[in-house]
Amino acid sequence: MPYLVAAVVFVGLLGAVNLLLTLAVIRRLREQPARLSSDHPARPPLVAAGTPLPELTATATDGTTVSRDFFTGPTLVGVFSTSCTACLERLPEFTTRARSLGPGRALAVVVDDQGDAGAFTAALTPVAPLVVEPPDGPLGKAFQVSFFPTFYLVDGAVINAAALTPDDLPLAAST
Repeated sequence: MPYLVAAVVFVGLLGAVNLLLTLAVIRRLREQPARLSSDHPARPPLVAAGTPLPELTATATDGTTVSRDFFTGPTLVGVFSTSCTACLERLPEFTTRARSLGPGRALAVVVDDQGDAGAFTAALTPVAPLVVEPPDGPLGKAFQVSFFPTFYLVDGAVINAAALTPDDLPLAAST
């Protein structure tokens, strides 16, 4: 009988500790939305319209030199990452928009942080010059990329617009 009493007391104490821990978790969960909204902006920061591109030089896979002089007219720029699943989802939108703009009006940048840009190369090479670069590459720095994918409208080496999808860019060149 003393074992049974000890077991009941032990289970009762265990239940009380579990209740206290559950109440503490509930209290923390109630505080969480306020913490999240104050620590992180609702939308990731994008480069402001009117920001000039710094001096840059990169070479596309087809040998095209990409510098400030590359952006002579309205140019759609898409920056992707090989480790980004959203990048693969946005790839068809970008290729469709790049085709509609015509030759020389788009640039694709793939940040190859996994060593395998094959899927991107196959999809992007037919529609735009493609620059494959490491995470600290010149185009990523020039466009101040902090998340992927990001899309820009550049004209005369000045960023005219930035968006999270290519369809959100006001492309005057497509009309």
